[in-house]
Amino acid sequence: MSLLKKMNLSGNSQGPARFGICKGDEPGHLGIWGVWKDTSTEVFRVVVKANSQVSSIKVADASYTFAPAKDHSFVQSIETSQELKQFLVGSDRARSGQITFEFFLDNQKTIAVTLPLAEVIKNLRGKGSKTPSQATISEGYLAQDTSAIASIPHSDLKAHSEKVKTEIAEKIRKAEEERKRLEEEKKAALAKAQAEAAAKAAKPAAAAAASAAPVDRTKPTLTPAKTAIFFGSSTGNTANIAEMLKKELGSVDYLKNITDIHPVDLTVVENIIIGVPTWHIGELQDDWAAMLPEVKALTFAGKKVAVFGLGDGKGYADTYVDGMAELLEPFEKGGAKLVGLWPTDGYDFKKSKAIRDGKFLGLVIDVENQDNLTDKRVKGWASQIQKELGL
Repeated sequence: MSLLKKMNLSGNSQGPARFGICKGDEPGHLGIWGVWKDTSTEVFRVVVKANSQVSSIKVADASYTFAPAKDHSFVQSIETSQELKQFLVGSDRARSGQITFEFFLDNQKTIAVTLPLAEVIKNLRGKGSKTPSQATISEGYLAQDTSAIASIPHSDLKAHSEKVKTEIAEKIRKAEEERKRLEEEKKAALAKAQAEAAAKAAKPAAAAAASAAPVDRTKPTLTPAKTAIFFGSSTGNTANIAEMLKKELGSVDYLKNITDIHPVDLTVVENIIIGVPTWHIGELQDDWAAMLPEVKALTFAGKKVAVFGLGDGKGYADTYVDGMAELLEPFEKGGAKLVGLWPTDGYDFKKSKAIRDGKFLGLVIDVENQDNLTDKRVKGWASQIQKELGL
């Protein structure tokens, strides 16, 4: 409402209450104002009526309802209709006539302010005298009533105003409740984050204390069982395949990331299923690579071993799943019997150390290039090794 701060106005005095017009807050708008001292006065609506005996343009009465009602002195910008603009300043504008602004007050009272066209045009163009200093500027502008609002009779405008007041109060109440709720959530989230940060900060100290005590890695942490899946996973892909295999096989006693076991745990089960991704140019996954020297010292006589591996047939076609062969070697040298050879049909690669007798050493999964075949391959291999492992 910056344009209303130095308002030009026209109007008349009707007893204790005065009403008039002024320029609006933007081009094409008019301003209306009301000033009174009686605190019981309320203004519910203004109706704009155009009249000229010589104009061919017929302008329908335009109703503007305050919701809620104005209960103190005010200045309000209103959006004028296209018809009224044409009537006032259009190419076929009226050359004479008047505009009446009829204000609907409480107790069924009305006050009419009738002005000649020239005076209204002057205000439409932002010219005129100053607005009363006691009038409070209302933000924004008032659009013309919808037909439903315009049809509310004068006698019901008080009830309409009270209804709108109640709705506004309810919106404010709900907005305040939502603000408080979000604030509480924010506080709770902050407290949780602080607690987690404190716990995280405490972990290194706890880990340091734990690492200070000697750990006997020659003693297993697992009790003897029939079947276990052991895997190393850097990105989570190998862990996902291990989960899928466990679900398909059903009879799996342990599903373990090798970071959570001692090397000797590999020897406590009859059926050893190992999973490994091949990294870069045929390299073993980091966790398996760190454990491998200790695995080479173990004995696996009487055990069965099956291996599954992940690789990228297009990115590393010449060293495809080579890590499977490197990982399997100490298990077979330690006495384990390999099961689960898998056909190479359908795979796209050039060379691999993980092939024996024309087949892969075990299940091969290529999530980078053939992820659409993963589910089928997992189910097929699981069905195969169930028989070979006696599950």
